[in-house]
Amino acid sequence: MIGEVRQDEIVQQAIRNLFVGSVPERALELSSLWNDLNLLFQLLPDNSKDGRLIMDAGSYRYIRFNHRVVRSFWIGAFVAWEGYRALAESPDFPRVDLTQFQELLATFEANLQNDLSDEASLPAGIPEPGTLPDINKDPQGRAASELSTIAVAWALLHEVRHIRHQREGTSASVDGDTREARHREEFSCDEFATRFILEKMQHYSEDKGDDLVLVRRKRETAIYFALFALTLLAKDSWSVSDSHPSVQDRIDAVCRLMGEDRDETAQAVAWAAFASLRELWPSAPIIAVCERCA
Repeated sequence: MIGEVRQDEIVQQAIRNLFVGSVPERALELSSLWNDLNLLFQLLPDNSKDGRLIMDAGSYRYIRFNHRVVRSFWIGAFVAWEGYRALAESPDFPRVDLTQFQELLATFEANLQNDLSDEASLPAGIPEPGTLPDINKDPQGRAASELSTIAVAWALLHEVRHIRHQREGTSASVDGDTREARHREEFSCDEFATRFILEKMQHYSEDKGDDLVLVRRKRETAIYFALFALTLLAKDSWSVSDSHPSVQDRIDAVCRLMGEDRDETAQAVAWAAFASLRELWPSAPIIAVCERCA
């Protein structure tokens, strides 16, 4: 079904709220970035002439996305959390019960295949995107929801960097448009999104009185979950292509950005999620131990 492209103020405000809610200490920078780049976010229908999954940037200001891709990141965070939970709570690692993990993975794949991404109800335990469960009644659901929100922000910040490359004249399209140039730009966009979320989190910690260790743990976990969702979206296409580096290389590059002092608990959560995925998809990427990313 072909629908209308939306770029009204409701869409713009929703993205502003997403960014500021994810990285509140950088609200003024976000406003300045938005104005300097003259950003315009466009919400496309789930099925359009441009494809079923849309998240891209072009023409020096437009960032396009559809509900299907946002819903994919949302569900993907719950799949990742379940992969971690199943392994962490299992008394016997060789016999981890991945039944619920498989069911959530099937939900993710149905989201990609259905004509409309939301035509099927989400399973019990997964609220609709944007809904934050009560932290006292459903702490794990609340955690997955908040991590998903930051993961979507990471993905959209990646696209913002593409726009900046275009404005600066440093995009692959003006740098010879070679495979090397395209890969270099993708790594640059991943780096921008990662640094934007992590670099000034101490200001948030000091302003809110929250433990910096916990703030870092949450944000790093969310970035890992964004990479997990990308892994699910790129199923069977994880290797290097003309347009993108391999998913594993992108994961490893983000690990290096986080540094040797990155949060061990966040890394353990992410490793468990990816390890559970590998039980079903043996050739899937993985979160490496610190020695590999050092």
